[in-house]
Amino acid sequence: MKKLVSYLVAFVFVGFAFISCKTDFDINAPYKPIPIIYGLLDQSQDTQFVKINKSFIGDGNNVDYASINDSVLFSNISARVEQYAPGFSSPFKVYDLQELWVGNLQSGIFYSDSQKVYYFIPDAPLNDEHMYQLVVSVDDLEEDITAQTYLLDGSGLSFDYLFSLALGINGLNLADVNLGTSDVFYSPQIKWNTAPKGKRYELIMSFRYNEVTALGSQPKTIYWNLGTQTAIGNGDALNDSEKMFVNLSGEQFYEMINSRLKDYSNEAQVLKREVIAVDFIVSAGNEDLNTYIEVNEPATGVVTERPTFTNISGDGIGLFASKYQVAVTGNLSDGSVLELCKGPVTSGYKFCIDSTDQITAISNLTGGENVGCN
Repeated sequence: MKKLVSYLVAFVFVGFAFISCKTDFDINAPYKPIPIIYGLLDQSQDTQFVKINKSFIGDGNNVDYASINDSVLFSNISARVEQYAPGFSSPFKVYDLQELWVGNLQSGIFYSDSQKVYYFIPDAPLNDEHMYQLVVSVDDLEEDITAQTYLLDGSGLSFDYLFSLALGINGLNLADVNLGTSDVFYSPQIKWNTAPKGKRYELIMSFRYNEVTALGSQPKTIYWNLGTQTAIGNGDALNDSEKMFVNLSGEQFYEMINSRLKDYSNEAQVLKREVIAVDFIVSAGNEDLNTYIEVNEPATGVVTERPTFTNISGDGIGLFASKYQVAVTGNLSDGSVLELCKGPVTSGYKFCIDSTDQITAISNLTGGENVGCN
């Protein structure tokens, strides 16, 4: 009995010694490619895009594998979008997705020289009363990957009429026509009506101008994100239109322009900046898109683990949803232009305008201030 116990102790000891000394082992499970799909249908756009990649894994640092383009691409897939009218089980139309290589990408951990996307161009505007199904066939997988989405009713998404009218006639009023020591700024209210089936809304302001150097004129745009809002209703309740608004701070507008241009590396070469227009763009996303964004927002509490959300069936993950956007274009008011060209925060950036009527109006109101580009 004593010998048996001794043998068992020796066996356990050797086993632990063997395990503790073996450091070369594989922690990865058998690899199975997983389609990762992102697509947002938008009937306000001519071309519809879908991104289809695959998961990857390696024995080394996966960040290194991410920079290799082949790591995230399937060698052979086919994909289509099927359009279904209400009450029909057969597709009304079928759009085969085509491959397109895109470049001019922002640098990051993934391969940024060029990446493959898939697209289709509808022969007629997408119908917001129809359902759209994405079908992806991958050679390495036995079953197709599918996802469905409905479109937003774009007819409901619109800017407030009075705001749009004022933007075109009087211009965006951010500052008074006075360059005295006490600047007066205004906070115009940007209003819009929500769209049926729209849950999440994002408002962006763009400021467009021409940058003139000795080499010529180049169009430039500064984008200002004015935040997001979500509709109150859920599901069928999203059919009811709501009113949304943002109070735009005139003082913050000029501070924003200053923050974007103060470290511009080619500032010394700029001869002038010709003001063109301002645009307001509101984008609406459906409920799936809103859920996906909320789930993936940075954690602010002590619990950092986040749930996973996907509406891709089978072995795939990702998102196939819909969005819609509308835009309105206008000018800056006389006081807003004067503050931009001559005010203490932005006067050093050589802004000017070509509109003879506005140049004359500002000169008459101020007793001779010239904001012309000549």
